Amino acid sequence: MKKLITFLAIMATGLSLMAQDNFRLAKGTVSMAGTSTLHDWTADVTKVSGNGQLAFANNALTGIKSLNITMSTNSIKSSKGSTMDNNMYKELKAKSFPNMTYSLTKVNSITQKGGVYYLETEGKLTIAGTTQTIAMSVNGMLNGSEVTFKGSKKLKMTDYKVEPPVMFLGTLKTDDNVTISFETTFVNSSLTHK
Repeated sequence: MKKLITFLAIMATGLSLMAQDNFRLAKGTVSMAGTSTLHDWTADVTKVSGNGQLAFANNALTGIKSLNITMSTNSIKSSKGSTMDNNMYKELKAKSFPNMTYSLTKVNSITQKGGVYYLETEGKLTIAGTTQTIAMSVNGMLNGSEVTFKGSKKLKMTDYKVEPPVMFLGTLKTDDNVTISFETTFVNSSLTHK
């Protein structure tokens, strides 16, 4: 009987040291930056939501089972005003595809140094109905029940069958290359009220 109690105690301790929790996106910023024949431009996605399942052991991040981000296409606001916004909505096929999504498919490695986690990841990014698998280097930080991930990725619009916007009778042409940057903070769902 004592052996059984000891075994159960060890199992309980092990489970407390390694846990997998559900997280929800509490705060997220996603921005895009590019160039054109006239000027550089930036745009922010103002409506972002998400969730994930993260694994921990001894208060350290050990893995990510799932992580999903949804970005509202019609919430994009550019630095150049409504004319560019409307052109972006058109080229991103916002009426047919109101959301852009990212879904993590694999974490190749997690290393920690100086309180920062360095993750090498793969995931599926869907823009305007076209999905591509992308690799990203992501930094993560823990702050109590919060986990913040930051990173950026260079993309080509045409890889997602999006034509770079052209305005003012062709005098302004945006470049195919775009850099997407993000900072997302997730909180443990069991410790917060929705």
